[in-house]
Amino acid sequence: MDEQDQTECRLMAAIAKADLEAFERLHRRYDKRVFQYAYSFLRDRTVAEEVAIDTMMAVWHGAVDFQGRSRVSTWILGIARHKALDAVRARSRPSSQVSIEEAMHLGDGSPGPAETLAAGQQAALTRQALAMLSADHQEILRLVFYEELPYEEIASLLRIPTNTVKTRVYYAKQRLKQAFEQRALVEVAE
Repeated sequence: MDEQDQTECRLMAAIAKADLEAFERLHRRYDKRVFQYAYSFLRDRTVAEEVAIDTMMAVWHGAVDFQGRSRVSTWILGIARHKALDAVRARSRPSSQVSIEEAMHLGDGSPGPAETLAAGQQAALTRQALAMLSADHQEILRLVFYEELPYEEIASLLRIPTNTVKTRVYYAKQRLKQAFEQRALVEVAE
């Protein structure tokens, strides 16, 4: 267990004892991540904000039940996933996925115009390529590359075998590569 995991476990223990300051610290660490994760499911800013709030309230109320069998991040994202899926069901319409890039906030750096244009073109190409992937492949790539969860924790979160996670990552990367190639061919033809 690394230092961050230990710190977060200590925060959870304090939250379980109704320590509001510990909860505020954990909330600052996870609020944006939970929102972005929920937004990737819902594609609706307002509902994603509600899911983020509901998730963090569930963390506050459920801290007593946290047993440390997974990382705190996995536990929180698991709650967020269930809340987001509940919101999708409540909206009574099929889930539409948003690309991973749309859910991420870009930094406040100040690149030059050429860098901005190139980054914008690359981001657009990435969004288009990701949009061509299935919802399962989009989710698996987000968990691996943006949330940086180990395969075992993703398996636990999604309730699938670890080998299925590995297989989905492999095929998601293959599909993403194909999507990039297809988008590049379209751009050349235009």
